[in-house]
Amino acid sequence: MRRIGAIAFTAFMVLSALVIGVVAAPVILFGENAARRAVKLWSRLMLRTLKLFTGVTWRVEGAENLPKGGAIVAINHQSMWETLAAFELLPKPVIILKKELLRVPIYGWWARPAGHLAIDRKGGAKALRALQRDAARKIAEGAQVVVFPEGTRVQPGKTRAYHSGIAGIYAAANAPCIPIAHDSGRFWRHPGIWKSPGEITVRVLPPIAPGLDRKTFLADLQASINAARPDLAADAAHE
Repeated sequence: MRRIGAIAFTAFMVLSALVIGVVAAPVILFGENAARRAVKLWSRLMLRTLKLFTGVTWRVEGAENLPKGGAIVAINHQSMWETLAAFELLPKPVIILKKELLRVPIYGWWARPAGHLAIDRKGGAKALRALQRDAARKIAEGAQVVVFPEGTRVQPGKTRAYHSGIAGIYAAANAPCIPIAHDSGRFWRHPGIWKSPGEITVRVLPPIAPGLDRKTFLADLQASINAARPDLAADAAHE
């Protein structure tokens, strides 16, 4: 039954993205806010059908720490789930993503109109500075810029050094950074389509105030997220 549910959810996700992505494409013409609302609706639908088909649910601890205005939001990366959840948790999310994703049909069509920012990893320091300026501008406009500081998905129970790019955004924006820790990878498997029923725990931590030097900020951010990650705590409890 688990396999059937995972296959059904994956099929529904792909088909709904194709249908909504094409049928609702004219929404893009009405600007960034309209495009973001459409993506929010699709993400909400995916989270509801994920629960229906696979039994994967989620709960939030520390919701009072979620930003309402401009901020950096740093989330550990384990699956696609946290990208969907960002649209549920945040009023005006802007995702920093790999430039290559802009070439993905449907997804790429919507990414830039919805306000997402693409990073060109081959563009060197110049591209990184441009990204930092764009992120700072979005934050000044009241957006929550979402960064996955590991730079790639990391398996549950594993850690990876954070990229320094988020420290550059933090310095350029002079804005608070809200760390968010979770264990989505325990239930939304990557790679593959398989899902395991259970409850994802999301921990929204107190903001890191602006003004720290880059090295201190990066160390504090990684330490706070790793200390709050439920998957790391679960592994430690079994040692």
